[in-house]
Amino acid sequence: MTQKKEFKPEEDGVTHLNIYSKGKTDLGKDLSHFAHKPFCHVEHGRFASVEGYWYWLTRQAEELRHAHGYEAKRLGRDLPTVRKWHPERFQELICQANDAKLASHPELKEALEESKLPLEHYYVQNFGGKPCVVQPKDSAWILAHFEQIRQKVNPFADMQHSESIQRALEVSLKAEREEPLQNNLF
Repeated sequence: MTQKKEFKPEEDGVTHLNIYSKGKTDLGKDLSHFAHKPFCHVEHGRFASVEGYWYWLTRQAEELRHAHGYEAKRLGRDLPTVRKWHPERFQELICQANDAKLASHPELKEALEESKLPLEHYYVQNFGGKPCVVQPKDSAWILAHFEQIRQKVNPFADMQHSESIQRALEVSLKAEREEPLQNNLF
């Protein structure tokens, strides 16, 4: 049985790096799929954000190429799904998009490579006036991809979550083979 992680949002940037559009660090915000960080995908061309690309894959609407932030999510959710991808192919395309984003913004890639804190992904939402941490169940594969990039050049980065990320990745892939999840994560 795996133990559920408890995150303290006030420690974002101190004990971990939360990849989240409303995170406390510039690096966490910029690695988020919401970030307006234009890139050119090797197969599908130019996009303003990975979020817009995520939804474009299944909606194929050209306006998603220019969307970023919450607007990309809102627009994507309002459009009908016109294409489904095999989960492994979908993940491969999203990882390619993240690679293209990092290649288009070398300062971002350098900041990721130089970072040493464990990578995490969670949302902070208010329920009844109290902040509540919500961790998406299927974000491990994206965290694993960023950790692999970082590990290649930074052996001093904190990789304490690599094993748990790999286990979660395997569970996530198994679940997605049974029921593809192509909703937004980051």
